[in-house]
Amino acid sequence: MKHNTLLVSILFVSLAFIASACAGINNQDPNTSTFEQVAKNGTVRVGVRFDNPPLSFITEDGQWVGFDVDLANALVDELGFEIDMVKVDGTTRISFLQEDKIDLAVASMNHTRSRDDAIDFSITYFWDNQSFLIRKGTYSSLDEIMGAKVAANAGSSTIDSWKSFSEKNGGPDPEIVEFTDKLAAMQALRDGVVEGYTEDNITLLALAAGDPNLELIPGGHNQVQFGIGLPVNDSKWRDQVNYALQELWKNGTYQEIYDKWFVGSDAAVPLPLSGQMEIWP
Repeated sequence: MKHNTLLVSILFVSLAFIASACAGINNQDPNTSTFEQVAKNGTVRVGVRFDNPPLSFITEDGQWVGFDVDLANALVDELGFEIDMVKVDGTTRISFLQEDKIDLAVASMNHTRSRDDAIDFSITYFWDNQSFLIRKGTYSSLDEIMGAKVAANAGSSTIDSWKSFSEKNGGPDPEIVEFTDKLAAMQALRDGVVEGYTEDNITLLALAAGDPNLELIPGGHNQVQFGIGLPVNDSKWRDQVNYALQELWKNGTYQEIYDKWFVGSDAAVPLPLSGQMEIWP
């Protein structure tokens, strides 16, 4: 996948899909586990972001593509069911689980304590860091950008992380402008309205692909550990999802998907694998 194609895809999803699609109705029996309900229906309703290349997005011809998309398909296949992909974004990926509109969310979601209070998570399936995208040559360290006006995605874990990092390192209170549109945040950065844009590094690298005037600040203020979002207090379903993830790791399917998107000269965004999935005997 070429960088210009990736940029077109980012623009397309930003313009063509403003709101999340509505999903199914709440028909879950509170006395029945999600696994039993899924087995009865034969289908897993999977929440997947449509606006986050190269992890998951929809092309101009309506095709779902990305690392999370491929992983979701492989996971549901390993579970032995059919997949029904449901569009979610940075805010609805949690609320849809709470409202029983989806059975799980493969939606580039960092596993944080605050999110764990709202939903449950699988074991970690993706590892990254959070830093700042900046105009080239403006800052050389995270300490230098503390106190500056910066951009973040609305609902992102980067907001609390940057506040905590600044406080722990004796910096002034951060000035954070929240955006619901990544391209608007990028334009604010290029125009000098904000001094940096903080997100997962993989997202920032994808947004900056092909632009020599932008770069990442070295290091990071928050470790990223993506987990699959799951309904709260449903251990039977959580176990099945974890077992399936571990099988994908053991049989090499995970590595094939990861290499397709992040390794080699044709990678959408080069990102060496920096973690190892938890495997239970």
